[in-house]
Amino acid sequence: MLTDAEERLVEEVVAVGEVIERDTFEFMTEEGLSAEELRILGGDGTAETAIERLEAKGLVTTERVEEIVRDSSSIDDSLAIPGTEFERVERRYVYFTEELEAAYRE
Repeated sequence: MLTDAEERLVEEVVAVGEVIERDTFEFMTEEGLSAEELRILGGDGTAETAIERLEAKGLVTTERVEEIVRDSSSIDDSLAIPGTEFERVERRYVYFTEELEAAYRE
């Protein structure tokens, strides 16, 4: 049911999830990760396509969230330096569904 790219993406998330002391699928269902983090995990450029295909199949959901972050575009503007500027960013969060867990474990 999952394509190779979709399965690779889920496997990458599960591999990273082994580091935390929490079930990966529970974490991804409740808290999710930003699509940007998943693209970094995927590394080979197929993560965005895999996310879109999984969403079309109803195996993940996405939500756009506006967040306020410090602008750390340079070392001089890092989080450690007071007075840095804040900016609004829109991130897309990806959440696994129970159906994805079932499909992955097949």
